[in-house]
Amino acid sequence: MSNNISFSAIHTFTVIAKELSFTRAAEILHITPSAVSHQMKLLESQMAVTLFYRQSKGVRLTLAGETLKQHATSGVRNIQHGIIQSQFSSKKERLFIAVIPSLCQLWLMPRLHEFINNYPHIELELIALDQLADFNSEQYDGHIHFGAGDYPGCEAKLLCNETVYPVCHPDLVRGIDNTQLSTLLKEHQLLIYKAGIEDEPGGVSWGDWFKYFDIEKPKELNQMWFSHVYMALTTAKFKQGIALAWHLLAKDDIASGQLCKLNDDTLSTAYNYYLVAPNRSWKNASFMLFSDWLSEKICD
Repeated sequence: MSNNISFSAIHTFTVIAKELSFTRAAEILHITPSAVSHQMKLLESQMAVTLFYRQSKGVRLTLAGETLKQHATSGVRNIQHGIIQSQFSSKKERLFIAVIPSLCQLWLMPRLHEFINNYPHIELELIALDQLADFNSEQYDGHIHFGAGDYPGCEAKLLCNETVYPVCHPDLVRGIDNTQLSTLLKEHQLLIYKAGIEDEPGGVSWGDWFKYFDIEKPKELNQMWFSHVYMALTTAKFKQGIALAWHLLAKDDIASGQLCKLNDDTLSTAYNYYLVAPNRSWKNASFMLFSDWLSEKICD
């Protein structure tokens, strides 16, 4: 087996392994399909293994291909990350923090300047991520996650609990005597967050809300669906309907008058917010400063 294997060929392989198509890989890499095919034939020859089963439509990875994919994907990502880091190298210590997207957008980002002002020797790199970070193959120091708190191989610090309640723009209920949800839904859209695989068991859906408070849905119901909570709340801020708000994510907009609660009814979620990290991170002084700051701010 040759040791003279190019990074370009490995990079091309990782794209094919993801797309399972030479043609699609060529489009992504902006090279010709013949160039992709040539690179892979050369790579297989150098490694003395078959990486793909060629099929009429696309390809399928062999066992050797699956094994290479597992290691090469993380390797290429680390190299690309290292190149960027070297271009923007700094004497500051950088923390790589994954955050569930809605929490990042609506709560964390407006407060980041406070952390930076308090700890100017620390740089943050934030990655919006729904599913729990893979700390073994990715360069994450921690993940602010919504879950049950049980994370094998990691330590999880409870940040805060979560409650939900209906909200809308104040103009939708201004001057209206009857602000019952069932009445408002005859005139306004229901904005629905379609929960992901990980948080669906621990959240509160509109179906849960209707059932718990014994609310009958209108027969003719206008509705719109969203993949993230912040999308539903942002749409509500533009007076386009009624959303089921998560308190931590909505409280700033409620305080500023861009959203309002329909009433005092609330439900608690089964899942809550945690800072999840591998053991190595909890021994890092900079990470502990971030953890302590996060705990203090999220309880305000």
